[in-house]
Amino acid sequence: MPDLTDRVVLVTGGSRGIGAATAIAAATAGADVAIGYREQAVAADSVVAGIRDLGRQAVAVQADVSDPHGAEQIVREVEDTFGSIDGLVNNAGIMPSSPLTDMSNDEWTAVLQTNLSGPFYCSRAALPGMLRRGRGSIVMISSRLAQVGWPELAHYAASKAGLLGLTKSMAREYGSAGIRVNAVAPGFTITDMTRHIVDTDAGRRRLAELPAPRFPEPEDVAAAVVFLLSDQATAFHGQTLNPNGGGFMQ
Repeated sequence: MPDLTDRVVLVTGGSRGIGAATAIAAATAGADVAIGYREQAVAADSVVAGIRDLGRQAVAVQADVSDPHGAEQIVREVEDTFGSIDGLVNNAGIMPSSPLTDMSNDEWTAVLQTNLSGPFYCSRAALPGMLRRGRGSIVMISSRLAQVGWPELAHYAASKAGLLGLTKSMAREYGSAGIRVNAVAPGFTITDMTRHIVDTDAGRRRLAELPAPRFPEPEDVAAAVVFLLSDQATAFHGQTLNPNGGGFMQ
């Protein structure tokens, strides 16, 4: 089990799905955890309660990380509460669907702002504290769709592919300063937003494409994230782990 004892981890978009599972997994590994959320206050409070039940400290902070001031706010509040941020998980994201020819400028911009600019803003805000301490780990939540593309999700795939480039560039820029930056690219994962697809024809087709006999769960993705946050991953810089059931093989 990776050890995050007495470290502080901030998970954006941590109120549900992969973000919530990551927050709980980080707390199970010994971390105090901050949950960033935009709208799901009740869900965020539930995750906080679950973390406290594990004997760790937790706080939920409302912020819109697609806005630079929102990203700075959440980092500042977490640092004021816990004193530092040792691990940052850039998980917040949105995934509307539109054919490219019908995709509005506003929809394109909203997806890129949340999924790509948000992690940039949060990382930029958290890096000074990490650099002062000479250590830190940042994990970007990308997607299999960044690697294979997908119809009607050009903006989402582009934003998640951009995260992989950002990950590699930051890893090269800050690795010598003790900061590790890596990514996780999940495939179709069973969450509240996708569970209804599993037993449909589309879901069965997707499952038939996988060498594994099941879809990944949020906990599968969270395990990869917590590994990258921990000292067990000290040799990992600019890497992408792919907990996708074999949906994409490098």
